[in-house]
Amino acid sequence: MSRLIDKSVCILSAKAVCVLSAAFAAVFLAGCAPRVATSFWKIGTPADSAVAGYTVIHAEGKTRHCYPIEAWSDGPLVDTYHELHHHGVAVESELMAYRIYFDKKQTIDPYCKRKPQLELSTGYWYPNDSLLAEGYGDDILRVSGTVGVGSVKYWNGKLYHIEDVGERQQWIVRKSRNKATIAVCDVDWTIPDGNQEDPEKRKVVDMNVEYTMRAGHRDMRCDIKVSEPVEGLCTGVQTIPAKGPHNQSQITNYQLENGTLLVSWGTDWPVNDSIKYAKETVGLGVFIPKEYAGEIVHDKRNNLCLLKSQISNNKSQMCATAHFYLTVCGATKENHPVATNATEWRDYLLRWARRLK
Repeated sequence: MSRLIDKSVCILSAKAVCVLSAAFAAVFLAGCAPRVATSFWKIGTPADSAVAGYTVIHAEGKTRHCYPIEAWSDGPLVDTYHELHHHGVAVESELMAYRIYFDKKQTIDPYCKRKPQLELSTGYWYPNDSLLAEGYGDDILRVSGTVGVGSVKYWNGKLYHIEDVGERQQWIVRKSRNKATIAVCDVDWTIPDGNQEDPEKRKVVDMNVEYTMRAGHRDMRCDIKVSEPVEGLCTGVQTIPAKGPHNQSQITNYQLENGTLLVSWGTDWPVNDSIKYAKETVGLGVFIPKEYAGEIVHDKRNNLCLLKSQISNNKSQMCATAHFYLTVCGATKENHPVATNATEWRDYLLRWARRLK
């Protein structure tokens, strides 16, 4: 009898071990799954179907034959914006996604998640109706020609895009399970300072801008490196209209002990198609640490802060540096937003900014 009992115990123990092992394996594999991801696609032709990762994407009313890339560069006369899927490199966490337009605007455009998950590998920034029905998020902000949120621009009495460049580059700098960095670089950028007609007085620099996103975060850190200091570099947040009888529009600045906080809140259609897309209420925030925060400037569509570059001891080509942070809330898109009105967004951003360095 004891042997039978022992045998039964052994059998039960073996089954328990198998069940526990399977459960452990599931947890382990889930724990190893990426929590941040990058997305960068070149639009090709059906002839590119042999390229690793090739896929057919349906977006913006078009069928695109795309393959993944890690980096791309083009001269000033090439319309790369329309040669890349989602128009530039993108990065996402479970909470938010951002893309950088591959053109003179180089604007940061946000994509909001309804629920925490990675989506760009299946939705490709433009989720179809079935994915939307499953709870996918999508674009929430019409940035147009503005600074969007946290884009790097140039100010000289008015806002300038990064336009007159010898070469423009974007690439995926690094990626791991918990953190990823994407970048844009402008080679031989001629500063629009009024001296373009005199070649000897023109200031030409190289600028590299990296955006880093971490798992579990909706915000990104931006690091700027310039070959020499540039007065007039700026970043900020766009104004958002209040399109609706009960909506608010707010744009404010706060001078904190550790830096400058720019806040924007409002409601607008995210794209021109106001039939398919509903209006979105969005909060934007940019924080510039004290040592890099300069004068506040603005126009009708942008609230900006000039950036003060610090000279680095690094002997590399990029000697002037600065950094700041950006974040977004999709109040009408997220299932559990961190803010549902302008006051809550301001309070959230004040807590967020005071923790940053």
